[in-house]
This record gives sequence, C-alpha cells and structure tokens, in this order.
Amino acid sequence: MNLTNRPLLQLIVLSVCLVVSVYTADYTDNYKHVPGQCILQNSCGSSLPCAQNTSDPITPDEDHIALLKTACPMYVDAENVCCAKDQLEDFIKQLDVVKNIIGGCEACYWDFQAIECAFFCDVNQHQFIQITNATLNETDSKTTVIGVRYFITKDAAKRIYNACKNVRDSISGGIGIVYVCGSADCDQDTFYLKLGDNAYTELKIEFVIADTSTVDYVKPYTDKDIYDCKDTVNGKTCSCMDCEEKICPIIVDEDTTVNWHYTLPIGLALCLVWMIVVLVLTFRHKSKSASNNTEIKSVGAGGLDNKAAELTSPVSIHETPNGQNDYGTSSPTRPNGASPTRPNDVPLSPSLSVASTISPLPNSPTDPELNHHYSENGTHVEEVQVMLSNGNSPDFEDGLEYENKSLITKREPLYQCWLRLGPRIGEAWSNMVYDYWYLVLLICFILTALCCGGWYNFRITTDPVELWTSEDSVSRMQKIDYDSQFGTTYRTCQLVVKEKSPSTFGVNNKIVNGVFNPDFLKQVYDMMVDIESLNVGNVTYSDLCYKPLGEFNKTHPKEDCATLSVFQWIDNNRSVLDNPADYIKRMELCAEATALPECLASFRGPSATNIVLGGYDAVKLNYMDSTTLPVTFALDGSAAKLENILKWETAMKDYLLEQMGRRPDLKIAFSTDRALEDEIDRASHADIFTIVLSYILMFVYVGVTLGDMDCSVKGCLLNSKALLGVGGVVIVLVSVVSALGVTSYAGLPTTLIVIEVIPFLILAVGVDNVYIMVQGIQRIICEKIEREETLNTSAIRGMLSSMMRDVFPSMILSSLCQMVAFALGSLSFMPSVQNFAYNATIALLMNFILQTTVFLILIRVDLMRQLNGRLDILCCIKAELNKPDRGPVRWFIEEFWAKYLLINKWIPAFILIFFGCFTIANVMLIPDLKLGLEPTMALPSDSYLLDYYHIAYTDYRIGPGMSFVFKSRDGSPLDVYEERTYGELISNQNSLLKTIGKYGESPSYQYIIGEGGSFIKYFSDSWLDSEPCCWNNGDEFCPSIKDRTDCSACPQTNMTTDTKYKYLQWFISDIPRTDGSGCSKGGAVSYANSAKFSPSNRSVISGRFTSSHGVLSTSHAFITARQQALVIADEVNSNSKIIEVYAYSSFYPYYEQYDTIVRECAVNLAVTIVATFLVALVMLGFQLHAALCVMLSVTMCAADMIGSMVYLNIPLNAISLVNLLLSVGIAVEFSANIVQAYTTSKEVGRTNKARHALRKTGPAIVSGIAMTNFVGVIVLAAAKSQLFVVFYFRMFFTINVLCVAHTIVFLPAFLAFLGD
Repeated sequence: MNLTNRPLLQLIVLSVCLVVSVYTADYTDNYKHVPGQCILQNSCGSSLPCAQNTSDPITPDEDHIALLKTACPMYVDAENVCCAKDQLEDFIKQLDVVKNIIGGCEACYWDFQAIECAFFCDVNQHQFIQITNATLNETDSKTTVIGVRYFITKDAAKRIYNACKNVRDSISGGIGIVYVCGSADCDQDTFYLKLGDNAYTELKIEFVIADTSTVDYVKPYTDKDIYDCKDTVNGKTCSCMDCEEKICPIIVDEDTTVNWHYTLPIGLALCLVWMIVVLVLTFRHKSKSASNNTEIKSVGAGGLDNKAAELTSPVSIHETPNGQNDYGTSSPTRPNGASPTRPNDVPLSPSLSVASTISPLPNSPTDPELNHHYSENGTHVEEVQVMLSNGNSPDFEDGLEYENKSLITKREPLYQCWLRLGPRIGEAWSNMVYDYWYLVLLICFILTALCCGGWYNFRITTDPVELWTSEDSVSRMQKIDYDSQFGTTYRTCQLVVKEKSPSTFGVNNKIVNGVFNPDFLKQVYDMMVDIESLNVGNVTYSDLCYKPLGEFNKTHPKEDCATLSVFQWIDNNRSVLDNPADYIKRMELCAEATALPECLASFRGPSATNIVLGGYDAVKLNYMDSTTLPVTFALDGSAAKLENILKWETAMKDYLLEQMGRRPDLKIAFSTDRALEDEIDRASHADIFTIVLSYILMFVYVGVTLGDMDCSVKGCLLNSKALLGVGGVVIVLVSVVSALGVTSYAGLPTTLIVIEVIPFLILAVGVDNVYIMVQGIQRIICEKIEREETLNTSAIRGMLSSMMRDVFPSMILSSLCQMVAFALGSLSFMPSVQNFAYNATIALLMNFILQTTVFLILIRVDLMRQLNGRLDILCCIKAELNKPDRGPVRWFIEEFWAKYLLINKWIPAFILIFFGCFTIANVMLIPDLKLGLEPTMALPSDSYLLDYYHIAYTDYRIGPGMSFVFKSRDGSPLDVYEERTYGELISNQNSLLKTIGKYGESPSYQYIIGEGGSFIKYFSDSWLDSEPCCWNNGDEFCPSIKDRTDCSACPQTNMTTDTKYKYLQWFISDIPRTDGSGCSKGGAVSYANSAKFSPSNRSVISGRFTSSHGVLSTSHAFITARQQALVIADEVNSNSKIIEVYAYSSFYPYYEQYDTIVRECAVNLAVTIVATFLVALVMLGFQLHAALCVMLSVTMCAADMIGSMVYLNIPLNAISLVNLLLSVGIAVEFSANIVQAYTTSKEVGRTNKARHALRKTGPAIVSGIAMTNFVGVIVLAAAKSQLFVVFYFRMFFTINVLCVAHTIVFLPAFLAFLGD
C-alpha cells in the first residue's frame, strides 16, 4: 500500500502536551539573563519544562552522556548541561519521528538538534531564552513554562532555514517544512512563526531574529554549531534534491505543443500556391481553346467543304439513358441496338481529328458492348466522333488536345488486355452461375456452413489488456512480471460524500466546512457501517476485506480491514462525534501528522490525508476547508474470493443507489472495482435497441429504394426490389457471421469494435454492389423497352451476362483494393486493430463471393418475377411491364448534377481550389489531434459513475499509486547492501531513489509526486536506528507488539551481510504499535510486499520503491503520467550497470497503445493506401494516371477525416483508428467505381468522360452507400453512450459526407480537369 503520511508538525518543536493551567503571569522581569545558570530544567509532569530561577547546571554522568550521544551529540563533551535525563528521554522519542521528516539530509537534522538542544541543554540558555508565560500548579508548586522568547541571530536563522527548506520526508517524499507552515508558500518568516506557534503544542515559542550578536542584555543564539546542507556531517551529505546549493542535472521537457505561428503561414502559403497552379492551368485551357476555336472556325468557313469527302461518317454524340445527348438534343435511335454504319478507314484532318483507336480484338459479333467497333464481318474499324457546336469546342479542355494535333487517346496494351478480359470473365461467370445455379447454391451453402461452424469457439473479450496490448508488448510483460513477484494485492471500492448545499460551522474559535459537522459525519459513518455489515450469502465485509496484517487480530477481525476514512483518526468511535471541539482538534492533528501512533488506523497503517479528505486547496493545504469525504474499502485481491467479492460489490451498489434517494441533503457518489465494466455492459445493452433500429432502417431503405419508381401502385410494386434488397442485406449479414466463424476457428477473440463496425462496413460496401448490379439490370430493361424488344424469361441469361460484363470489372477492382488494404492492416501490433482487419478481409471476401453467386441467382429469380408481370411481395398479383421512371436520386445525378457540375471551366477550378485548401487546412490540424479515450465516454448518460468521476477529477488530491521495480540485469539475485548496488538504488547522485525525487521536483513532471517510499531507506534510517524497534532473543525476532521481557536490542556494530538481511526481513514482518509505548515503524503494513527474497534469504530477487501519480483527470494526463514514469526508469537504466528498473502502475498496459498509435495510424493508412494504388494500377490495366486518381481521392478523404477529428473533438485511439481504416475502405469503394467508369468510357474528351462516369456510377454511390449509411447513422445520435455518439454517429456521419463529397464533387472535377 502506498503511504503518503503527513510530516509531523507538532513534533518539529520541542514539546507536545496537555496543559494544566491555574494562572498565568509574565516572567520577563523575574528571570534575569545570568551566564552559567539554567532557567529551564526537568519536566513538570509532562513534556513541558519547569521554570527555574537561576538553577545550577547538571554535570552529566555515564547514563546522561549516553542519552546525549543520541539526543544532543553536540553537547557530549560539555562539562555541564541544563537538560535532565527525563527531558532527553522525551526528546529522543520525538527525534524518532522527526528523523522520518528531515533525516534524509544529515545537515538539516543536525541543525534541528542543535537549535532544540541549545534550548534546554545549553548552560548559557539564560542569554538567548526569555520566559514570557508560565503556570503554577498548586499541587506540587512547580511552575510550567508555556511561553518563551528565543533569540537567534539572523545568520543562524537563515542557515537553518536554507539547510531544511528543500528536504523531503522519507515517508511521503513531500517537502517537510511545507507542513510546518501549513502552506506551500513557506518563507523564512512564516517558517519560524509557525514553528513556534501552532495549534498542536502548548509551548509557544516566539523566535526573535536579531541583526547583531547582542540585543540589550540578550546574547542571541549564534551559528557556531550550524551546518549548511552542502556540508558533510557524520560522514553523510544531502542529495541535490534536498539541497539547493547542490545543482542537480537540468531536466528539459520537450515542448510538443503545436506552434500555430509556423503552421498557419505554411498552410496559407500552400493554399496560395495551389490556387495559383489551378488558376494558371485554367487560363491556359482558356487560351488554348480560344486559339484552336479560331482555327476551327477558319476551317469551317473556307475549308470544310474541301474536307467533306473525308468526313463521310455521321456525328456521334454521347447518348444519355433518356435519349438525350450531352447538349440537350435528341440522338438518332438505332433499331434493335445496331451500331451506326462507319467506314473502315476515315482520313483525319491534322487540325480536326476526333477519334478513338482501339487495337484489334478477336471477332466478337455477339458482344453487344463491343460490336460497334467492328464491321459485319468482324474487322476492326476506326470510331470517329466529331464534336462541333456552332463552331466551338464542346469541352473546355479540348484546347490541350488540339495542341497535340489529335484527340486520339491510345489505349495501353495491358489495358486492352483487361478491357477484353474483365468483361469476359464477368460474362463467363454469369453464364456459369446461371447454368449451374443449383450446384452453385449447394457449394455456397456448404462454404457458409463450414465458416459458421467456428462459432462453437466464439468468445467476446472486453479485457482491456487483450484489446490494447499485444502478447509480447512491454507493458503486458511487465504486468505479468509484477503480478508474479508482488501479487494482485487488493481491489478497491469507494464511497464519496459531499454536501449538496455547502455550509460551515464554528468550533474552537474557528470556522470549518460542513463536512466536519457532526450531523454530516454521523450520516457518513452510518453508511460506512451499513456497507461493512452487508451480508451476501453469510459472507460479510470482514470476510472479504484486504487485511495487511493477515489474521493477526482474531478477536476483532473487522478492525484489521484496510478501510481508509477520517473515522480512523477517532478510532472509529461514533460517540466521539458528540463532542465537536474534541474531534475537530484530533482531526486537525491527524490531518497534519498521520503517522502519529494515535492517528494510525486500526490496521496499523496511516489514513493518508489526501486519501480521506478532498476538495481542499492543494497549495495552501488548509485541510479543514475540505468539501469531500471519501471512504475507501479495500477488498482481497485473491481469485478464491472473487465470486463472493463480485456479489458484495453488487450489494454495495444497490445499497448506495437506495441511499441516494433517502438522503436528499447529501451528494453521494461511489465506484466499485467492477463498476466501469458493468456500466459499459449496461450501456451496450441499453443501446442494442438503437443499433438494431439503425440496421432495420438501413434494410428498409434498401428494400424501398432499390427498385425504380412508377406513378401507379401496381407499376411501383412491379418494379420494386424489396425482397431482392432483403436478400442482399441477408448476404451481408451472412458474410459477417462467416467471418466471425473463421476467426473463431483460429481462436481469436471477438471485440465489440468488430461487432459494431464490421456490419456497417460490409453493409456499406455490399449495398453499393447490390445497387450497381440492380441498376445495371434496370438500364438493360429500359434500353430493351426503348428499342421495343420482346422481354421474356428467355432473355434473362443474356441480360445477366450483359450486366456482369459491365459491372464485374468495377466490382472486383473495389473489392480487391479493400481486401488487400484490410489484410495489410492486420500487420498492426494492436490486437483490436488486427482483429478488425482479419474479420473485415474475410467478410469482404465472403461478401464478394456470395454477391457474385447467390445474389446473382436472386436477381435471376426477381427478373423472372418482373418479366412475368408479378408484383414484388404480392407475387400472386400481376401487372403489365412498362418502362419505369427513374428515382429522384438517379434523376438528380444524371440530369442535373452531371450536367451543371462541369458546365464550364470555372466550376471545376473552384472545386479543386476549395478541396485542395480544405485538405491542406486539415493536414495542418493533424499535429493538434488529441490521443486517448475518456472513461466517461463509454458510460451511459444516466450512469452513477459520472458523478463519481467528476468529483474524483475535481476534488481528489492524489492519483493512482505506482512502483519502480528493480532487479538484477543478469537475472541473478541482488545484494542490495553491496556498495555499488546500494549506490545505484539509494546513495549515488543518479540512484533510483534520487532520480525519482529529482523528477518529482520538476514543474514539467507534475504527475510524479515526491521521492516515494523505499523500504531499504526507511529500514536503515528509521526502523534500525530507533531503539524500541529492533529487538531479538538470540536468532529470534521479538516483534514490537509482543512482550519483550527476555529480549534485548539488536546489535548494530560490525553487521555482516547475513545480519542485515535478517534485520531487513524482521522489519518487513514487524507490526507497528499504535499505543505509543513501542515501535510504530514496523514495515508489515507499508512494505510487506516490497521485496521478494531469494531462497537463501541473503539477497533480493526483485524489489520495488513506491510512489504516486498526481491527480489524473483526462486521458492526456494518464498518457503523460506513464510517459514521465518511463523517462525516470530509462534514465536510471542508462546510468546503472547492475540494476534494471521498470515503472509500473495498474493503468500502464491500457495506455501503452498511445506510445505507438500515431505511428500505427500513419503506417496502417499508408500501407492500405499504397496497397489500394497497386491493386488499382493492376486492375486498371497499368494506367498510372487512373490509379493515382484513386489514391489521391482516398488519401484526401483520410487526411480530411483526421483533420476533422480535431475540430469535432474526436480523439485518436483504437476505435477511431479502426474507423479511419473504415473510411479508407469506403473511399476506395466510392472512388474506384467512378475512376473505372471513366477509364472505360467511350466518350471523347475529359469532360464528357467525367460526365459519363458520374451518370453511370453516381446514382448507385449516392443511393447505395451514402443514403443507406446516413439513414442508419442518424439514429445513433440518440444513443445513450457517448462512445456511440462520438465514434459512430459523429465519425461515421463525417466519413460519409467526406467520401460522398470527394466522389461526386471533387473526383469528377479533377478528372475533367486533369483526367488523362
């Protein structure tokens, strides 16, 4: 257990006692400053000194000298002293505690002894001590001194203060004099004021700091026995952390803050450069077009007739599905789909040539898609398209092509190969599925069944260690090592209570906050007792609690439970609360000095102030202004009691939820060890309805919008594809289920991220292919109806093969890009990302297989229904098949958006400028992206834990405990008392202990508190040197709590290594006393699990020094705290040759991911994008420009999404990283389809090709992916968990907006501008 005891304010002064006051008087004039005479001597029935009128000094005897060696070594050689033996004995008891505070700096400790010993031992005390107040006890006629003036020279006062002002106590690692002053602002004047006059001692000392050595007849105490902290005293020196005069190495904290003074100008400059480039290209287009248009007009005026013989072929203008060309005029119809007659060879004018030359293909007169390239006998012909519109070039970019004297775009050989191969594979595959549909269904059923068979091994993991850390990660290995060496000690449950309406009340002539009101304290006490009395299956808190002393107290086992509260300071006695004056005084005392025997808890350990009080000012340390009262229950961490502990924690939760309603004046918050996991689970269950509703709405939308529109009800139902849409969605779900089965075969656990994200991804990708396939069939039906061809079931085979020939290349392109990208994503070191990548890859593969087989068969069945005139769903009712109307989305894309988006050169130029600057701005924001995942995000909006976290973040004054674990570098047992080893652990300038303290003092390392607890140092400096602690009877140890009649003090001279280790183990097993009659420094409570000894007990296998983090209220604080601890461990390791150190706290494994998540994100995105480029390059026939277009669009989507996360306040973590990979997948699906349509377009000119690609794929993209996802995502805004709202609603919505914008706005404009 991490101890953070307060230094002992009242023991820094000479005496503490209760005063028996009869009358007071001013003794200033009664006691003269007579050299060689004592005015303070003996103890008047307590620790307070007796007043003597010029009493003779004492000549010390042998026993007296022995006491002086321990208490006042500077007076050992004095002939006479004023201090009696009883005074020295009392002072020695006080020094035991004082040494814990300032003993780390021998010079400071010596100075304290010197100034105190001069006070009551120096024979010249008359010269610098003046009695100002005393009381007379009529019983024994003794005068007890309760007020003095202590005259001290300015130099002496300054040197004592400077020697002690930076010294840290050996228990908590805090600055000792801060607790003397009661504030972090502790200057010299305040120090001496509070040192002599405070609420915890009856002896009031007024320190008078004199400028000269003589003031009137007073001779102030000088600095003759004072040392500076840099001096060596008794062979010991202060460390650089304890002594300002020793310079520690400077710690430079790297500033990782984004400097907007540099990034903003860079971003603006890049935007300006991009704008200039686009505008220059635009004006260049305009200039070229104007020049060539002049040439065209010249040809048309004088030479066109001379060329008439050469231009014998008809003009061919791109035809839209409704028979309109790009310019709004009707195109000549071609009966029965015949191609217009073209001559075999047409000579081209050098200034007016619009043609597309296709390399000869094998004879394929039966291919309706390709037969217009051939004459009737199958020979290749030149396709000539002359585009003239009133003497002007139809495309705004044609000037560039005229510059090359030709509008011919020569196809690469590899592209020609794929142009032939892709459609033919699709056609052959369609025919195979059509002819052997029953066998295909059987194979797909068997394949799916085999994949789903893995569900027998299916399991979901919510263990953060399994989710965020790989099996060979450093933090995970360290957690395993730490648990094996020191064990999982305890679990914690915490009750936190505040007043809803803060109040104050007066007591002991002061005002304290309402949490110390007796009525408030009694309510909290009653709740604490009720919780400890909870009975779950005849098991109570005393059976389950963590007991640092084991089963030592058999008669009162509950008293050994490590329950931390202010009630431990009053011995858990409720009746004490009836007397506010007494318990307030006791609490004030214990808040400052938790290690006092009377302040120790029932389990013999301290109730640290920063654990049992909260809400006080962390700088002024005014504890009585606390506003929060925490009560911490520690439960046994052993697995044997876990089942009952979980039940008890549930009972505690139920009880406190009930108390929230019964105690309206209290603000009650609480947490149990299982609370966060339970609340996350509750949030998941609470949002099941929202998630299911989201998917249902997507299914309904697909079913309703998949078919074409019709004015009549029957016509609408006839052309509806509701059942087909349901079949497509079922295929998506089967793909997801199959993927989970396959990964379960491999023993991979499934995460909630996979369950929540994979269906969304596969639905997005799968629905897009469904829309593309169905709309391809609908186009074929419309064309056949326009050509007045007969439609019957015999034409289904040809219709399906034509559709697959058209859509198969784009389907396999997008699917392969996504599968390769996600497969490479599995190279991540983060298990949750790996799991997502595995499942996404397998699900995409299964989805592609099932869509090109089972869904193709479903389309066949639906076509049979439609061609037979049967309504969708209501199959018994028949209707006449007519040409359906296009849906609103398709009409908007084809008739409005594709036309006006590229109507002139300025709109694409503006689009490129806007999107380019938007991406640059987002890239500039990336360095400001936050990391982490706040615990409150995963909680439902009505969770009781929200109040607890709010109070913890605002009122707590201490964070999680931490340990620095050390062991030998070579794995052998470690001799901690060997000189070099001890130096690396304790005494060297760069030792582990001093390095912890050095960083704890640095303002840049605010999350590391103090020097921490070292069992080696505490054993050597406190327990071993304290006379009441180490006693033995031969080789047997005499514990502090046992009778020591037959025992003697341990010999400490010429100790061997065996003796030191024997004493060290005795110290760790020693139970501290709490009655003040013996040793209260035993390590059984504080250091029981701090070392693991070797079997020979002559060395240590491993050990730990404990410390604490500061208050950690955000993910950034947790991440930074861990990184700061790692810096300390790394520095120690770099300076050590014997020991090896690592830092550990319970939250470290969960936050290790943030060490590499930025690199993981960059590498994963880069790998997936490059993989997308390479696959696109191959599948697009090695057309480099086309593959680069896909990569550019995907990269811009990813960059814009990362930048958007900054201003949408979405941090980077495993969930958002998975979503970023998802954005790449969706962007690929969007971009690959439109680029593939562009490259296969038979139109001439970039603008016409871009229009054609947008008309062909735009409707499926918008209605298939975008609208489907929007419908499902909007529902998630109503989720109770902020996790869903932020990472699924907010992020998914943004992904869709960005992908749609880049696909139907940016990409067409870019292709029209720089497409070829």
